[in-house]
Amino acid sequence: MPRRLHSTSNRNPTARAASPASTSTQKWLTRVAPAAVLTLAAGILLWQARDYGLLGWDSYPIIITSRVQSLGDFAGNFTEKLMDGRYSSDFYRPLLNLSFAGDYALWQLEPFGYQLTNVLLFAACAAALYTLARRLAGPRAYVAPWVTMLFFLLHSTNHEIVPVPPRRPEILCGLFMALSLWAQSSPRALALRRPPILPAIFGLLAIASKETGLVLPALSFAAVLLYSPRTGLPQRFRHAFIALVPHVVAVAVMIAARVAVIGGLGGHGNASVVRAFADYPNASVALLRWLIFPQTTMLETRAGLGLLIGVGATLALVALCRLIWRQRVAATAAQRTVLRAGLLGAWWLAIIMLLYSATGLIHQWYLLLPTAGLAIFVGAVADGLVAGLRIKAAPLRTASALALLLLTALLGWQARYSPYVQRYDEWQRASDAGREFLTELRAQLEHAPAGSVVQAPPLPLQVPPRTGSATVYGTSIVRDYSVQAWAELVFPHRRIRVIHPSLDTDNTAAPDETLVLLTRIRKRY
Repeated sequence: MPRRLHSTSNRNPTARAASPASTSTQKWLTRVAPAAVLTLAAGILLWQARDYGLLGWDSYPIIITSRVQSLGDFAGNFTEKLMDGRYSSDFYRPLLNLSFAGDYALWQLEPFGYQLTNVLLFAACAAALYTLARRLAGPRAYVAPWVTMLFFLLHSTNHEIVPVPPRRPEILCGLFMALSLWAQSSPRALALRRPPILPAIFGLLAIASKETGLVLPALSFAAVLLYSPRTGLPQRFRHAFIALVPHVVAVAVMIAARVAVIGGLGGHGNASVVRAFADYPNASVALLRWLIFPQTTMLETRAGLGLLIGVGATLALVALCRLIWRQRVAATAAQRTVLRAGLLGAWWLAIIMLLYSATGLIHQWYLLLPTAGLAIFVGAVADGLVAGLRIKAAPLRTASALALLLLTALLGWQARYSPYVQRYDEWQRASDAGREFLTELRAQLEHAPAGSVVQAPPLPLQVPPRTGSATVYGTSIVRDYSVQAWAELVFPHRRIRVIHPSLDTDNTAAPDETLVLLTRIRKRY
């Protein structure tokens, strides 16, 4: 009897036909569609920012101290503290300086260029979080990376950061933290017998952007511990400690550079380890309140609180059902991977909370980094609930569907306050106020001879937030040291001194200088 010939097509006649379609769908879901969403989001933000000014008190001081007009200026971005003494606190952020130096080289003082850089970096940060969530949750988890990206993009507190060039450190630090964890958790890096270097390089860049990057070694340690291919807890710990070595070196390099430049650790003087743990409960509640209800108006209705309670109750019900039917609904390898992603996102959020608790400072414009950690956690939860819909146990499937419905409603309610839906005009009003002030002051200075005194128009510190509606809380415009840096940039060949008469005793202009008197009046716009 002749032997039958077996072929791939005979064993599975539909395999060859289904493979191209499946690959095309996967490519659309994981590459084309996310890129399209990010492009659309960036386009909307850039359209809104097309007429924004150089917002933020620190814009002009950072520009004048980071611009490169000689080799010494370039080296100064690594050997000088942030704003070179123009600000009371001491910080060391060389990567921020370099980004501003690049903007100034391309755009001079044209605000649009700085806004463009911020928007592109924000889109890159969202893309890095999407890619990280996809790697953490596994190649078969499609919901987790999408929810992570959308939660991050739509969170309204990011609109406190993106239109303000000096708040760029938040975006840069988040971008490099996500890239570092992405590189750290790659199967190839985890399979190495030696510590990978690329995650530490990204970590170095994160710390060079903002001091918050110092939490990255703790995150990397947790990532290796959760995703290590080694068997046994002792072997996993050993692997995590070995992988930590390059991060420790990167932190040591940045601390040494910081101490050499600043003369100490610098930062906010009230930060302490004791405060970090003593204030942690209160700081955590405050931070979670801003992350879940970023707008005060969201707390003025029962809908948000009801949705939050409903999500919590149904998630507890899902956990209870899984406990009762644990023999019938044992977690698959893919579900365990999603669980690890959720744990890492929760740890990201917790470690940022600890750092903010140590400083005692939580502002709306500090929330991009904890928002990223929460986005990963929420993405993992959503993916787990979708997986619960496929389980045969009816009570668990019902609880998962209800929890997913309420979670979607809560996220949709938050999206309603995003800048893509809600029209925030505070930044435009702040830009108009700053432009009006600087235009009038420039006209006065152009006609003021040396030795004269110029009375500046009222100083627009910020646009106050509105009450009873969605608003932006941190619309800073210009301050005394902002005006001083602006005057030196616009009138480089003149000696101009900006003072507050109530704070400075010497109110007399020298023969070779022009004195600008500021008035501490908060004009409302």
